[in-house]
Amino acid sequence: MSDTKIKVLAVDDNIVNIKVLGQYLLKQGYAVITAQSGEESIEKFKSESPDIILMDIMMSGMNGLEATAKIKALAGDNWVPVIFMSALASEEDKIKGLDIGGDDYITKPIEFNILGAKLKAVQRISDIQHKLSATMVELKQYKKAEEREQEMAYDLMESLFNTGQHLAGKDFHIWHIPATLFSGDLIVANKSSENRLYILHADSTGHGLTAALPLIPVSQTFYQMANKGFSIGNIAKEMNKQLKFIMPINRFVALTLLLVDMESNIIEIWNGGNPPVFITNEKKELVKQFDSRHLALGILPDESFDAKTEFFCCEGNNSVVMYSDGLTEAENSDGQIFNESMLLEILKTEVNAVNLRNNIVDAVSEHLDGGKAHDDMSLIVLNTQAAIHDA
Repeated sequence: MSDTKIKVLAVDDNIVNIKVLGQYLLKQGYAVITAQSGEESIEKFKSESPDIILMDIMMSGMNGLEATAKIKALAGDNWVPVIFMSALASEEDKIKGLDIGGDDYITKPIEFNILGAKLKAVQRISDIQHKLSATMVELKQYKKAEEREQEMAYDLMESLFNTGQHLAGKDFHIWHIPATLFSGDLIVANKSSENRLYILHADSTGHGLTAALPLIPVSQTFYQMANKGFSIGNIAKEMNKQLKFIMPINRFVALTLLLVDMESNIIEIWNGGNPPVFITNEKKELVKQFDSRHLALGILPDESFDAKTEFFCCEGNNSVVMYSDGLTEAENSDGQIFNESMLLEILKTEVNAVNLRNNIVDAVSEHLDGGKAHDDMSLIVLNTQAAIHDA
C-alpha cells in the first residue's frame, strides 16, 4: 500500500463538508473517493476498493453505522479501517461506533491535524496488515508445496515398504503404529528360491521423514540380497557399509534380521541394537531369548563389523516375537511404561500367532487408554510351524 497513493473514501451527506474534506485529503497526497449517503458508500466500496474510509454517522436514509456494518461484512477477512466522523461526542456514542466495527472516532468540527495523525496511524497499521496478509499467502503456498512433497514421499515409502506384497506365510502377523506420518520402523519379509524366509525389522533413530529416509537403502539391499540367498550376516554387513557412508553422526539404524530355513527348521538371527527376540514353545514357555549382541548399523567401520549370527532349532510349534523399543516404552497419562516384563506375561497366554499378536496389541492399547505413543511401535509374531508348512 505504501508504494501507491492511498485511496480514501470520504462519506458525508453535507456537500460542503465533503468538498472541504476532499480538498484537505488531496493536499495530503491521498486519492479521494466521495459518497453522500450510506447506500452510495457501499456501492463505492464495491467498485473502488478504498484503503481507508472516513464515515459520517448521521445521514439521511442509511446512516453511517448501518453502512459500516455492511461494508465490514463485505470486506470479510480483509481489514479496511473505518474512522467515524460525527458531532455525537458522548462516550456512549463512541463506544457504539467502535462496537459496530469502526476502528477510530473523530468528533466534529474536525481538527484536520488530528485527522491527519489518525490517517497516518491507520495507514501504518494497514501497511503491517497487508504485509502480514502477503506473508500468510506465502506461508500457505509453502504449506501446500510441503504437503504435496510429503504425499509424494509417503507414496514412495509405501511402495518401498509395503509389507503386504512381501510377507510370506499365512501365520506371520504384524502390528505397526507410526508416531508421525512417516515411520522410522520398518518390517519387510522375503522368501528366497532356496525355501528360506527372510524377515527384517529395523528401527531408525529419530522420528518422521528423517528417520524413514535411511530405511530406503536398507530395504532395497535386503530385497536384492535375500532374493540371491545371501546369509543374513552378509546382508547386515553390506547394510552397515552403506549406512556408515551416508548417515550423519549420531544417526543409526537398529536392526534385527531373522532367517527361517524351512528345510532344516532352523532359525538364524542377527540382532544389532534392537530389543530381544523371544521364542516360546507349545507350552507357552520362553525357550530362547536373542539379546542384541551387536551395535546398530551405521556406527562401526566395515573392518570392525561383526557378522556373527545365532541359531535356534525349532521343535514343534514355536512362536517368535520381535518388537521395537517404542512398544515397551509406551507411556500412559500416569507416566507408567509398558515394560518388557508386562510383555513377557502376555507371551504366556497364547501360542497361535494372530491371537498372541492381538493379545499384545490389546494390552498396549489398554495401557495407553486412548493416548498416543511418543515413538513408533511395531510388532512381529511368527508361528514357525505354520511358516514351514506354508513353504
